[in-house]
Amino acid sequence: MKNNGIRFGVRLAAFLLLALLCVLACAGCELSSEETGTDGTTTAQATLPPVAEPTIGPHVTPLLTVEDAEIALNPTGIRFSGLVDKTYYDYMTSTYGESNVKVGVFVAPTGANGSADFTADGTVKIRSTAVEADGDGYRFSGVFTGVAEKNYNVNYSAAAFVEVCGTLLRTADASKPASIVSAAEASLNDLSDTRDAKHNYSVTVDGATKYSPFNSRQREIITDLRFPCKITVMSYNIEVYDSKKGWDGRTPALALTTVINEAPDIIGFQEVNAEWNTMLGNLASNNGYTRLKGSPTTDNFEKNEIFYKTDKFTMIEEGTKIYKTLASELNVPNTESANQSKDTHGRAFHYVVLEQIETGKKILVVNTHLHYGGTGDGHEEDDKVRRYEINTLLAWLKTKAAAYPNQLVMGDMNSHYKGTGQGSVNMGLFTTAGYLRTSDLAAVKGDVGGTLATGADRSTRPQYIFDYILVKGNIATAYYTVVDNRIDNNNTSYPSDHLPVEAKISLR
Repeated sequence: MKNNGIRFGVRLAAFLLLALLCVLACAGCELSSEETGTDGTTTAQATLPPVAEPTIGPHVTPLLTVEDAEIALNPTGIRFSGLVDKTYYDYMTSTYGESNVKVGVFVAPTGANGSADFTADGTVKIRSTAVEADGDGYRFSGVFTGVAEKNYNVNYSAAAFVEVCGTLLRTADASKPASIVSAAEASLNDLSDTRDAKHNYSVTVDGATKYSPFNSRQREIITDLRFPCKITVMSYNIEVYDSKKGWDGRTPALALTTVINEAPDIIGFQEVNAEWNTMLGNLASNNGYTRLKGSPTTDNFEKNEIFYKTDKFTMIEEGTKIYKTLASELNVPNTESANQSKDTHGRAFHYVVLEQIETGKKILVVNTHLHYGGTGDGHEEDDKVRRYEINTLLAWLKTKAAAYPNQLVMGDMNSHYKGTGQGSVNMGLFTTAGYLRTSDLAAVKGDVGGTLATGADRSTRPQYIFDYILVKGNIATAYYTVVDNRIDNNNTSYPSDHLPVEAKISLR
């Protein structure tokens, strides 16, 4: 009985001691709980003093929220950062242990008045996994990834915080509001004329070499974030095909391989004839496109067909207009006495009005192929015909502007806008009317070179630009490039005598 009494007393004392330890552990950070090792044993942690901050001098700010957010890639989101004073942070980690001191950011939607409530539902608490020396302090950050694409324009604010042993000790003032769109725009504009530790990648911006924190591929991704609900548009003169006499030894199907690889949302094909019918039908049915064949030129030389992704747009209306007929209907003045008989084909444009399913916004799309007959010196009369066609198109577009202010014109204009030749005069008519080249407007530019393929085997690419995508209205241009698809004849030739041009736009 005596031994049993001793054993009971020991057990009771152990129980009371354990209860006391639990009470102390729950009281705060004075004692930490035991940790279980991988072998199942327990290790007692060091006793910690009560949580208290060091004495802060009158001119020291222990914690700041960095004003400007940044775009984050992989994962995609908004990166908010904070700065903690070095002396302050070092004291806290040396006193309480680095694992017990956490810094990070609270992120919350910003209200219409520009303020954020970090106590409201929807606030996200992001602890930083590392700090990095930055001047007199340490920088830390948290990436907010909970932004769905439809909310890319929603503003969020952040507030940096410090917590010790799970107790929130200090928060800083909120950052300026930022959205995915605004953070992406700031990142695209973060350029330097010289290379430095941050701006390490060479990129071409408006024809000049700049240096960016992001490489070209990353800038394309950021551009996509900058312009949500994007529409990728391609214009491609695929060349009238005659299967009997061949096609200079080239393979026409490879032109459509380019389209499949790029997967644009809207495509304007020029020089579509009967030989293309089956191949284009397969392209549409196998890749989710609605095909709008339209009507041919008066001599049945070509059609300017339009394809659009069926799951992205609803068609409002479409049609084909013959320039000669339309000019008469609209009484377009022939101020240069253009000889329309030179247009032996009876050139036309095909149009469609599309409503973007995602946004409900509408855009009028025109696909055209202007008169050829020759370009350059000695072909001034042909340029007069082209200008009369452009003026006719502009007059028609003006009749549609009230109903459809967002307008896009693409196609083979047979006019080189650079220099002082007739081609620049032709394209200047579009510019004067407010239709701007996406190659100029694009936030990020890829290949901005020539769009023609010449030579007997179409292996040479001169720097003449005949193919365009022009926009007018409340449209932003994210990206432009010529698709340099030298993929025929063992990658020595282009599939067509033109290269496709591509732009990514956003209806604002």
